[in-house]
Amino acid sequence: MDSTDKSFKRKRFFLIIMLIFLVVIISVRTCRHNDHEGPQINEKEEIAQKTDISRPEEDTLTFRGVVRRGENLFSILSDEGIKRALANRIVNKTGALYDLKKIKAGNTFEINYGADGFRSFRYNIEKNSYLEVARSGNSHLSGAVTIIPYVIKVELIEGTISGSLYETLTSSGPGGGELAEHLATLYEYDIDFNRDIRAGDTFLILLEKNYLQGKFSGYGRIFASEFVNRGKKTNVVRFAAEPGKSSYYHPDGRAVKKMFLRCPLPFMRLTSRFGYRRHPVTGFSAAHKGIDLGAPRGTIVRATADGRVIRTGYDGIRGRHIIISHGNRYRTHYYHLNGIKKGVSRGKWVGQGKVIGYVGNTGRSTGPHLHYGLQRNGQYINPLRLNSPSRNPVSKKDLERFRNSSGIIFTLFDIGKSDILNSKIKQIIFKSALFLTGDNI
Repeated sequence: MDSTDKSFKRKRFFLIIMLIFLVVIISVRTCRHNDHEGPQINEKEEIAQKTDISRPEEDTLTFRGVVRRGENLFSILSDEGIKRALANRIVNKTGALYDLKKIKAGNTFEINYGADGFRSFRYNIEKNSYLEVARSGNSHLSGAVTIIPYVIKVELIEGTISGSLYETLTSSGPGGGELAEHLATLYEYDIDFNRDIRAGDTFLILLEKNYLQGKFSGYGRIFASEFVNRGKKTNVVRFAAEPGKSSYYHPDGRAVKKMFLRCPLPFMRLTSRFGYRRHPVTGFSAAHKGIDLGAPRGTIVRATADGRVIRTGYDGIRGRHIIISHGNRYRTHYYHLNGIKKGVSRGKWVGQGKVIGYVGNTGRSTGPHLHYGLQRNGQYINPLRLNSPSRNPVSKKDLERFRNSSGIIFTLFDIGKSDILNSKIKQIIFKSALFLTGDNI
């Protein structure tokens, strides 16, 4: 190959490179000066950091994003290249359909563009509802809030604990974490899932499962549950003494809710029991008038019963602390807090289960934990041995109706465990039986 051929190939190579470069420059400039609404191509890299960009059709461009903290609808539209006048019109149209103050950080949205510019904006309100504003022609905007109905199935879920309740349920399929929270709340008066749970414990739950467009989307009402902990069976059933006001009860009519929760923390480890012990700081043996619950700093602390705050403060021994009076001669003490929830102060009423503070390491303490104390008639007692009285049992006038309703529901446990019937027949039986209980559930 002579030098002429080499020179020609070299020139052709550089010519191709120059043509590619020119095409890129022309494309960028064309997009930069394009006057239709929509994001400019030179902003694409910045936009891509917060949105997923896709082209479902030849002539459309879709931007999917997440509402960030501090953003509003106008700023979202402006950031995505919508002209100010059009953005204002979209905001006005949207505001007539939906309270714009309810747009939340973390929710998703999408904007669709066509060859003629903006086509539609969609904000996903919940799993099964969304708001959409669309443009037709050059100027007309129309919009609506759409609700996609759930398909609700009544199913029976069985399980055996192999680790913690949370680990067992999350490993069993989607929505396990949500179900673990529901079950823990249902049994928090009877079972301490931090200390009492054992491998081999079993549970049985009759509940609603919600499906959205054929896919599982979460859990609905729990009608009844059975939990066997260390061989002891505890049954719970849903019942409404009045239409629309359901609560949970044991089969004998005792309310699940009791005066005191078993534990003020959602997750913990027992680090020091009630009674005499050698203090880890002073080294002296003395009566420990409560229990110590180890937990990470910042873990929420809940009021174990309804009551009125009679003291909040700080000292060198108790650290930051709260004392609550519950009537019936009971008081609870919460020490070594990292912080007290805003609004919790002397004289304020707090409800059972409400957050009052956060685990810390203040005062005479060797690590993050909560000291929890309980007094009755001025004397400290062991919180772990409290036989908390039940609240608001089924009234005598409703007792027969309750027994009939709960009898039907617990019969469904045996039907649900049957291998003879297929799932469709079980659905028919479940829904028919629940229909018979009417407003009782």
